[in-house]
Amino acid sequence: MFVLVIDTTIMNVSISTLIKDFDTNVATVQAAITLYSLVMASLMITGGKLGDIIGRKRAFRTGLIIYGSGSFLTAISPTMAVLFIGWSILEGLGATLVMPAIQTLVTSNYSGKDRALSYGILGGIVASAIALGPIIGGWLTTEYTWRLAFGGEVVIVIIILLLSRYILDAPLETEEKPRLDIVGSIISALGMGLIVFGILLAGTYGWWEARHPFSIGGIEISPFGLSPTPVFILAGSIILLGFALWEFHVITLGKMPLVRLDVLRDRRVTSGIFVQMVQTVLIGGFLFSMALFLQIAMGLNAMQTGFLYLPLSIPLLIASLTASRLSSRIAPKRIIQVGLLVLIAGLLLAIATINVEVRGFALLTGFALIGIGAGVIASQIMNLILSQVGPERTSETAALMSTSQNLGMAIGTALMGSIVIVGLVGGATNLINDSTAIPEELKPSVISAVEDNARFLSDEELTAILKDAPPDLSQKVLKVNEIARIHGIKTSLWGLVVFAILGIIVSIFLPPEILVPSQTEI
Repeated sequence: MFVLVIDTTIMNVSISTLIKDFDTNVATVQAAITLYSLVMASLMITGGKLGDIIGRKRAFRTGLIIYGSGSFLTAISPTMAVLFIGWSILEGLGATLVMPAIQTLVTSNYSGKDRALSYGILGGIVASAIALGPIIGGWLTTEYTWRLAFGGEVVIVIIILLLSRYILDAPLETEEKPRLDIVGSIISALGMGLIVFGILLAGTYGWWEARHPFSIGGIEISPFGLSPTPVFILAGSIILLGFALWEFHVITLGKMPLVRLDVLRDRRVTSGIFVQMVQTVLIGGFLFSMALFLQIAMGLNAMQTGFLYLPLSIPLLIASLTASRLSSRIAPKRIIQVGLLVLIAGLLLAIATINVEVRGFALLTGFALIGIGAGVIASQIMNLILSQVGPERTSETAALMSTSQNLGMAIGTALMGSIVIVGLVGGATNLINDSTAIPEELKPSVISAVEDNARFLSDEELTAILKDAPPDLSQKVLKVNEIARIHGIKTSLWGLVVFAILGIIVSIFLPPEILVPSQTEI
């Protein structure tokens, strides 16, 4: 699970190196990252069903072989085309088999306190991998080569395959022989793919009004001046509605659907999946906003940024292991709600301490609180959701959970990117209006230019743009940009606070029972 999650962060911190190594551009590398996310989000439900058909242990091993082959191909890739095949496609396909199988195998192999601890470890590993990825990726890319990261994944995959003989399989507890609904697989993949693709485009084109025209194959897709984001999200949602109708049709024919959607009628399951997605949005969005602050506003490199995440990732892992042992005395619902409150406290402390002059200890304390809150949630959420469904529904529910994780990460990154720009523009507009150095008659045109060309710029980038401007004006513009960046970061963190509050509201519908019996009850 650690290798699967850390993979994307390694690629993200290696973008500039990949551009240089393959003599390509940012758009091409981002396309590879986007395709990887699309493959995983689109086919995760199908991967869970294939685990039912061929067996969960075999799906786990098969997925590892595909993933390891993709990692090897990525490590030796001579061109971007080969990297697309190895990383975006093969690794993505392997992950769709492995991730649902992991969760199903844990459910089958462990029970009681052992299961709670196992899911606590898994949850902590997922969130820690997100935080530690920049350290590992940044260090290998800076000191050696990004290829070593993927070569290391191959070694780890081989070791896991050798040790997998000790895993007990999780047989499907149903008399009905599972079959793959091919039509349902295609429809669900298309619908999820369009939604995730639309979300990923939001950072570039905006959430509603298009910042600039979007086209595919020379065909412009910007109806009524809309960004492609609402267009693709609407199209994907309509297709998913068609998928739901198709699945009900398959059931009426007496055949096996890709996923029995009645599991989503259980508000205990849907509220749990939503809270899990909120947690992923919070972690993904916070790390993205902090990367902008630490790397662009503060001028730190990827490795330095990664080390500053340690006060978040270490408490996160410790909290997930510790809180998993509380399940025998406290209801997971209460533990999750406490985790969300601690996370909000961490966000508020970060908002209060982020400034042009950073107060390091207070900010890192906010990091630690966010890590503790996320770890507490991670220790409970997987076990809580999967405990609400029968063994025969574990694979498809696990696949829905994995899909929500990918969706949450995409939303967190894209949404925070757009909120940062909104906050940046708002902060810059206020500063321009209050400025005595800019003539009143020029202020409307300056504000209009800021709104039309808003970017989160480093001091170096802005200095290059202002190279022909008078020195005193350049200094004033740099100061405006410095303060506006902080305003943008704080605005994005307030957005995360709203998400966390929404998570608390939805958590009301989580099941209230204690899942793990105490030792005296046993």
